[in-house]
Amino acid sequence: ARIETSMTSTATARLGVRPRFRDAPSVRSVREHRTALAVPRRSTAVRAKSASGEHAVDVPLPTSGALAPPPWVRDAVAQWPWRGGLEPCGEHAVTRLSQEHVTGVVPNDLVGSLYRVGPGRIRVGSTKYKHWFDGDGAVFKVQFNEDGTVDAGTKFVRTKRLETQELAERQQNNQDVGIAVRGAWTQASADFPLANFGKFPTNPSNTSPMFHAGKLMALCEGGAPVEIDEDTLATKGLVNFESKNKSETMPMGFSAHAKKDADGVLYTWGLASPPAIGMAVGKISESGKVLKVVDLPLCAASEQGGAVDYEFTMIHDCAMSEKHLVFIVPPWRLKPGFDMKLVKALAGAESFGHAFAWDAGKGAWLVVLRKDDLSVVVTREIKNMSTYHFAGAYDVLGDKSNGGNDSVRVLVNELNGERHDLEKRFGDMYLSEWAPDGYNTLCEYVVDLKTGSLVRDAPLVPRAETPGSQSRKNAAVAGQLPMEFPIVAPASFGRAPRFVYTLCFAGSGGGYFDAIQKLDVGAETHQVRFLQPGVFPSEVEFVPKRKIGGDEKEDSGYLLYLEYDSSEHKSAVVVLDAQDVAGPELCRVKLPYHVPYSFHGTYKHAEREGVK
Repeated sequence: ARIETSMTSTATARLGVRPRFRDAPSVRSVREHRTALAVPRRSTAVRAKSASGEHAVDVPLPTSGALAPPPWVRDAVAQWPWRGGLEPCGEHAVTRLSQEHVTGVVPNDLVGSLYRVGPGRIRVGSTKYKHWFDGDGAVFKVQFNEDGTVDAGTKFVRTKRLETQELAERQQNNQDVGIAVRGAWTQASADFPLANFGKFPTNPSNTSPMFHAGKLMALCEGGAPVEIDEDTLATKGLVNFESKNKSETMPMGFSAHAKKDADGVLYTWGLASPPAIGMAVGKISESGKVLKVVDLPLCAASEQGGAVDYEFTMIHDCAMSEKHLVFIVPPWRLKPGFDMKLVKALAGAESFGHAFAWDAGKGAWLVVLRKDDLSVVVTREIKNMSTYHFAGAYDVLGDKSNGGNDSVRVLVNELNGERHDLEKRFGDMYLSEWAPDGYNTLCEYVVDLKTGSLVRDAPLVPRAETPGSQSRKNAAVAGQLPMEFPIVAPASFGRAPRFVYTLCFAGSGGGYFDAIQKLDVGAETHQVRFLQPGVFPSEVEFVPKRKIGGDEKEDSGYLLYLEYDSSEHKSAVVVLDAQDVAGPELCRVKLPYHVPYSFHGTYKHAEREGVK
């Protein structure tokens, strides 16, 4: 999420410039010509208003008990069955599943655990959160054991906001009291007036899991990481990284997509801690010690030491190469104005997230930092575009296609449609309807590190037409489908990846993600796994095969993903051979419950003697 994500992106600010930034190394800033800012968006196809034919699945939602939905949920799910995957599932302790839940064979080098994090609920009783990314975080785990057995479970992240909400429900002896806390997009209900005034939005801890310094953490831009017990999924408390240098304070926010390098060093970014203002980037050692914190320059005036307008923006993800961190910040902003939206948001009178607006007169802001000292290499305004996620980046020394200058190549999602339309969908997922304009095209940007120019931006693979019956039969299409959540194999780090795995919208008629694609860069056709009607996948996780000897191929590994079967209102964990995405399943773990759609995941191999 976060389609970040709350925030797969929580609001983060560039409110000015701190004095120490004015002493930063000189930077290269170039502004693109204004005529380059207008980018044509892909046209929106006529959208069906409901699922039909084989996609009109009868979803067996609960009819009694705490999980029984209100009538409006039943109506929404009857219209589009994929929406059943938004529903809460409660908590399930990590337990051993009976063998009847496992079909196929668990590969013997897949011993370990998959963790997924996402919103465990996006409604409280009959009251909806006002954005998908405001939902209360939950962690799911499936563990593959050496004897072939499988354990699974899911639990909420016990945040302060969740405990406050539950306290309000107990005090009123009512599970339908409304929203008791303020979120980034969701204001507390009228019955809790003091929960908004002067309060900063709470952290739902709902976006992604990460292991660092021996801890499993649930991450979200809304605040500090939360430590989770990797065995039981119990919440252990906040994780605070401290710096020995008192002048360097870690950001108040912590990125949901913090980047971990091969040497164990972690890079994160977020809203700077008060009384400082702006955005900051932190570098953390393998053991959890803060090594360095710097300001992130987010406009031309800031790098020249000048004053900057008070303004909020969002940074959900960045791309990491061997030597650089690359940020691309779309012009989705909360600016001061006569409408007083910024003032009202800061005071708690209005939502932060819903006060943002698209600035059509501005381009996205590109920043390249050196990883070794976090110094600024490039800043510039580029074309008007929107993005949430990256697939990665790699450096090219003496790039012949760039006149011999060094370059960094960035694989970035470009939103096909308009950002305000996407945010409107996220604002009410139960009523959202999806088409190709709500998804992305994976592009390659080439940044000249000497001149600071964006010398090329184009689709990594040409766009595909909506697949016909023959493409579905062949399990391949000529081009990339509308996509999100791009994933590459760890073995490709530091070089151009040959393969990228994406979650796709193939237009089958189900109205949501319905396919997994393996992009083969340079090839004419690309493998696609088309899912059955009524079945909807989540982001895939690439798990490398254990090395037995010699160099492994880039795609030597497994793809793991959760899928929601609306006909049973249950989920399954599917294991595929990453070299044959459209081929037979290696293993399927059918869960006795469904898992609400999650955003991101991570995999941890179990320690095994003599195996790397």
